[in-house]
Amino acid sequence: MKQFYFSLYIIIFSINFTWAQETTKDSVNLTQNMVSLSESDMTFVKRLITLGDSLFFELNQPDEAFKYYLGGYDYLAEDPTLNMKIGQCFLASVTEEKSNAIPYLLKAIELNHEKHAPDVLYYLGQAYHFDEQWDNALIYYNKAKVNMAKNELRKINKRIEEVTYGKKAYSEIQKNIIIRNLGPQVNSKYSDFCPLVDAVEKDLFFTSRRHEFRSDNPDIRTHLSENIYFSQKQDFKNWSNPQPLKDPLNYDGHTATVSISMDGSEMILFREGNLYISYREDTLWTKPKKLPNTINSVYVETSACLNYSMDTLYYVSSNEELSMGGLDIFMSVKGDDGRWKKGKSLGHIINTEYDEEGVALSRDGNTLYFSSRGHDSMGGYDVFKSTKDFQGNWSKPVNLGAPINTPHDDVYFMMRANGRHAYYSSSRKGGYGEKDIYRITIIDHKKELSIAKKEIDFLLLDKDSLNTSFAPKDIDHLKEVRETALNATVDLLKTIFQVSTSKIE
Repeated sequence: MKQFYFSLYIIIFSINFTWAQETTKDSVNLTQNMVSLSESDMTFVKRLITLGDSLFFELNQPDEAFKYYLGGYDYLAEDPTLNMKIGQCFLASVTEEKSNAIPYLLKAIELNHEKHAPDVLYYLGQAYHFDEQWDNALIYYNKAKVNMAKNELRKINKRIEEVTYGKKAYSEIQKNIIIRNLGPQVNSKYSDFCPLVDAVEKDLFFTSRRHEFRSDNPDIRTHLSENIYFSQKQDFKNWSNPQPLKDPLNYDGHTATVSISMDGSEMILFREGNLYISYREDTLWTKPKKLPNTINSVYVETSACLNYSMDTLYYVSSNEELSMGGLDIFMSVKGDDGRWKKGKSLGHIINTEYDEEGVALSRDGNTLYFSSRGHDSMGGYDVFKSTKDFQGNWSKPVNLGAPINTPHDDVYFMMRANGRHAYYSSSRKGGYGEKDIYRITIIDHKKELSIAKKEIDFLLLDKDSLNTSFAPKDIDHLKEVRETALNATVDLLKTIFQVSTSKIE
């Protein structure tokens, strides 16, 4: 009977682990007044950890593995391996701040006095890297490098280069830039990305991996499909509640925004590893048509953009026969017959051995914006720009720098025609979910500002600084009832367990 009650208690506890622990960057606070366990009970706790291992390492579900790891953490808090696994979960999570890994990884190192495995040192370097603690990141990356296997050296050397550039970029942070999160009206706790905005910034199309009226677990990432959502601007800062577009754009599989023509009449979208195009007729969109095989291939084509005259297409492909590595940027032009010619790589000036993604053009077609994990990225995807000369040659890409770029993924950058505003998606700190959509305003240095006529060096309006009374979209109307019932059940089980323990003793 005792085993049954304890098992039930642990299961409920693991499902609502946030009730038990609070995490800060400096320490891990354990639940107060936890009872000691018998050997058989500890066996059950260890089974929870085994379930977490299966979810994390076999099914790639870190946000689910959390519930099992943290469910048993109070009883295994001195286990360096478990501390490292929880740190890894934070680093891989799509819903949690990655910097929350720091205290667990520090504790894993503290507990393992005799030998510090290069893996845990590397993970701690990553956590500091994501938290923009450049000096600490360099310290632990270099410590990890000492005993790192030869086949891992290339990876860690790349991370050290990223941190070195990030430290420099943050010390030279650009002035007169405002980056504003579009807020909970648009962004969710899921991944919201690839914003497409019309010429007057009234209509917004974007891709989201959110659930709609789901009865299963919405936090299982493999269950979530990509769909296109639509929102309209209500006033200076507010957008309408996004709605998923209906057939024929969205369907049962993945459908994602890619680009929209400057007049808003054509949309390129992603489906099943290929690029499609749809045309706007009044307020409706036509059935998407697959682009020809001169562009699509047996590989994956992920993003694209058209120039203003709609006769040149830049697109991203994983074509192994022509790629320098991973995803590369290609270009196709329309022939006199109106058909797209076979795409050609933009070459080593633009492409790298790493991935390029999210290609976009300026209105005049002479500036190419794209994201890359190569070049001098400070971590993940950074946004770069390259300009074309009169002979059609592209210049060496320039990193847009901080505060636009971060150690996280910054991608799908879309510059407005006025050159003063841009939209992009970023997984930077302070967001609502895995990726959020942001609006960038570049203030003219030569003009006086209306805001008290003083210079703005850099302003980031994230979820914590946005003053809004907007109600979240994902409302659980029974949340309060569930929490009350859960707390009552936990209290009852703790009492039963303590009584049964005293009787046995």
